[in-house]
Amino acid sequence: MKGKWLFISIAVLLGCLYGLYGSIFIPAFFLFYLLFLKMVRKFSTKHLFYILGFFLLFATRAGAEETLNQTQLTGSESDFTLTLEEPMKLDGNFFSAYGVDAETKEKLVIQYRLSNIKEKEEVGRLRVGSTCKVKGELKVPEPPRNPNAFHYANYLRHEKIFWILKAKEVNSCTQENSPLIFIQNIRKKGIQYIHTHFPTDTAPLASALVFGDRSSIEEDLITAYQRLGIVHLLAISGLHVGMLVGILFYVGIRVGIPRERMTNFLIAFLPVYIILTGGAPSVIRACFMMILALLLSKIHQSKLHTIDILSIVFVVYVFLQPYVIFDIGFQLSFLVTFSLLLSSPIIAKYTLKPVHLLLSTSLISQLASIPILLYHFYEFSLSSLLVNVLYIPLFSVIILPTLLVLYLLHMVVGNTLYPLLSFVDFCLSLLNESTLFLAKFPFNTLVLGRPDFILLFLYCMGIPYSLYRWEKAKTIKQFAIALLVPFILLFFHYATGKMNPNGEVTMIDVGQGDSILIKLPLNQGTYLIDTGGTMVFPSEEWEKRRDPFEVGKDILVPFLKSKGITKLDKLILTHGDMDHMGGASAVLQNLTVKEVVLPDVKEKSELESNVVELCEKEKIPIRYGKKGDGWRVNDFSFRIMSPGSNDHLERNDQSIVLYIVLGGKRWLFTGDLEATGENKLVSSFPKLTADILKAGHHGSKTSTSEELLDHIHPKAALISAGVNNRFGHPHQEVTERLEQRKIKVFRTDLHGAVTYQFKGKRGTFFTELHTMKQRGEYSQEQPCSRIVPNSKRDCNR
Repeated sequence: MKGKWLFISIAVLLGCLYGLYGSIFIPAFFLFYLLFLKMVRKFSTKHLFYILGFFLLFATRAGAEETLNQTQLTGSESDFTLTLEEPMKLDGNFFSAYGVDAETKEKLVIQYRLSNIKEKEEVGRLRVGSTCKVKGELKVPEPPRNPNAFHYANYLRHEKIFWILKAKEVNSCTQENSPLIFIQNIRKKGIQYIHTHFPTDTAPLASALVFGDRSSIEEDLITAYQRLGIVHLLAISGLHVGMLVGILFYVGIRVGIPRERMTNFLIAFLPVYIILTGGAPSVIRACFMMILALLLSKIHQSKLHTIDILSIVFVVYVFLQPYVIFDIGFQLSFLVTFSLLLSSPIIAKYTLKPVHLLLSTSLISQLASIPILLYHFYEFSLSSLLVNVLYIPLFSVIILPTLLVLYLLHMVVGNTLYPLLSFVDFCLSLLNESTLFLAKFPFNTLVLGRPDFILLFLYCMGIPYSLYRWEKAKTIKQFAIALLVPFILLFFHYATGKMNPNGEVTMIDVGQGDSILIKLPLNQGTYLIDTGGTMVFPSEEWEKRRDPFEVGKDILVPFLKSKGITKLDKLILTHGDMDHMGGASAVLQNLTVKEVVLPDVKEKSELESNVVELCEKEKIPIRYGKKGDGWRVNDFSFRIMSPGSNDHLERNDQSIVLYIVLGGKRWLFTGDLEATGENKLVSSFPKLTADILKAGHHGSKTSTSEELLDHIHPKAALISAGVNNRFGHPHQEVTERLEQRKIKVFRTDLHGAVTYQFKGKRGTFFTELHTMKQRGEYSQEQPCSRIVPNSKRDCNR
C-alpha cells in the first residue's frame, strides 16, 4: 500500500464519522469516493477492497466506542476516592482537575471553591497522582445555552467524562507513584523551575516552548497572537520536535555514541517527551512521525513517503482514540501538515527564494485552516500571511533554540546566566510590546460567522481544488485564477450572512441580566439592547483570578461573531445597572458601534459614566433617548416610550422602554421597569397593545403587574433570568399572572437563548435547550431530556 496511505486515511475518517453519527450520507459519499479512486486514480479492485475494509473496521471501532461510552454512576453518589490527573488548575480561589474514581475507574471533573488562603496553600501542594477523599455533589454538564457556543458537555463526553463533581471537602490526600505520574511531576517541577528562575517576560514564553504550558501567558498577549494568526508559534509542534531531535542526535554523535544506539535512545525518549510537553495532538503527531521514520531507517533501506508516515500515524491515532477527530488541535495539526506535504510541488518552486518560500508556506497553511478556524472561532487572521514571514524565522532560528539552551544551561550553571537572561528578557519584552501594537491595527481579522454544513462542504472541496490549480499554474494569471476560488467562497460566505432575507430577535442567555439582539433582514439594521454584566464582589488578593469570567467578553462578543456581526447600528443600554450594561465595555472595544443610546436621566450611575468616557475615547456618538424619540427602517418601526425628560423616578423605572414593530408582531421591551413605571406607561399610552412583552426586571414580584398585562394583552412573554439566581426571579406571583392569562412564557433559565426568526410578517420561536416552535403560533412541545448523561439526543435544535 505504499503511496496509498493517504487514501486509506480518508476512508478511516469517513468510517469513524459513520460509526459515531450513523448518517446515511456518509456511506453514500464513501461510494462516490470509491468510484473516484476507481475511475480517476485507477485503483485496482484489490486496493479498493483494502480501503473498504478500513472503512468498515473503523466504522465498527467508532460505533463500539460510542456504545461503550457510558457512565456507571447514578448521580446520587457523594463520597469519592479520586486520583488527580491533568489538567490541574489553581486560579485565585478556584481549583479544578480531572480525577479518576477508585471504585468505578470513571473520570470526573472536580471543581472546588477555596474558602481561605491556608486551604489554597494546601491545595497548591497537590500533584498529579495525589489520591484524595472528596465529598461533593455530582452535576451533569449542561449543553450550550446560546447558539453556536462551545459545547462543553460534548467536549467532556469525548473525554469519557459525564459528571462534574462540585466538591465540598477535599482531604486525606496521599501521593501515588507510577512511571507516568513520575514523568508528569517532572513536567510540573520543570515549569515551576522556569517561573522561579527566569525573568518576568521570559518565563511564560519559555514555559510554553519548553513544556507546552502557556497558561501563564497574559490573556491580552494570547489574544494578540490569535489576531495576528501566529498563535501556533506558542505550541510545540513538528518544528520543536525536529529541532530537539537534531540537537540531541548531534550532541550524542559528537560525544561518541554510535548512531544506532542514539537512534534507539531517541525512539525511547520521544514518548517520554510527549508526556513532558502535555500530550497535545500536535506533539503526538510530530513525535510518532519521527518515531516511525527512525524505525523505518533501522529496518528498511527504502523509506516510506512522508505523506505515508503521516497517514499511518493518523490511522493509528484515530483507531486508539476515535473521539480525537473532534479535537481542534488534532484537526489543525493534521490538516495543515497534510496540506503542506501534498503541496510540496508548490513549495519546491520557491526553495531558492526564502521570502517567497515563507509566503507560500504561510498561505498554504492559512488556506487549509480556514474551514476549521471559521467553524470554531468564526474568524481568521488577514495579517498572518505577512506577520508569519517575520515571526516564523524569529521563533524557529532565534527564540526557540535560545530558550531551550538557556533552560538546559541554567540547570548546570545556575544564576551565572543572569546577565544573559536579563538581555533576553529585555528583547522578549520588546517583542511582546510589538505584538500587542501590531494586533491593534484595524482589519487584522475577518469575521464571517460560523458556516453552515453546505458552506463548510464547499470550503472543504474548493480549497484543495485551489491548491491543485496553484500547483499546475505556470503563469501569474493562472496563479491568480487558482486563488480566486477561496476568495469567491469567502465572498459568498460574507454575502449570505449580510443578505440573509430572514430577520431575528434573540434574547441571549447572559445569566442574571438582559441582552437582546435584533437583526433586520438583508442587513438593514443590527441593534443590541443591553449587554448583561457580571457582578463583581470585593475580594482579597489571593482570591482574584487571572482571567475572570465576564459576560461581554465570554458570551456576547463570541455570540455576535458567530453570527458574523462585527458592527452594531445601535447599542441601546436601558439603564445603569451592572446586569444590563456591565458587558458594554467588551462590546464597544471589540465591535464597531455606530451609536450608543442611553436613558435621558439627570444622575448617571458609575457604569454609565464609564461608558460615556469610553465612547468619547473611541469617538462613538451618544444619543440620550427619551419618550417620543424613534426611528424607522422601511416597514420596521422603533419608538422610545419612556423615560420622559421630566420624570423623577427610581433608576429601574427610568429604564428605556422600546416599542418595536417587526416580524408581524408588536414588541414591548421594558428593561427593569417596575410597577410604578408600568403604571406611568399605561396612563401615558391608553391604547398601547403588544403581542410580545419582555417582562421587566427579570420577572420580579414588583414588575409585570396585572394592570400592565390587562392593558397590553400580550400573547407571549420573555423573561431573562439566571439559573437558580439568588433573587428568586422570576417570582411565582408573576408566573401565575402569566399562566392565568394563558400567556406563553419563554425563560432563559429554563430554555437558554430564545430566538424569534421571521420572514415578512411570519416567524417561529426557537429555544436553545428545548424544542418549542410552530409556524406563526406560540406553542410548547414537551422538552427533551437533557439530564440523561448517555442519551445520544441532545436538546439543541
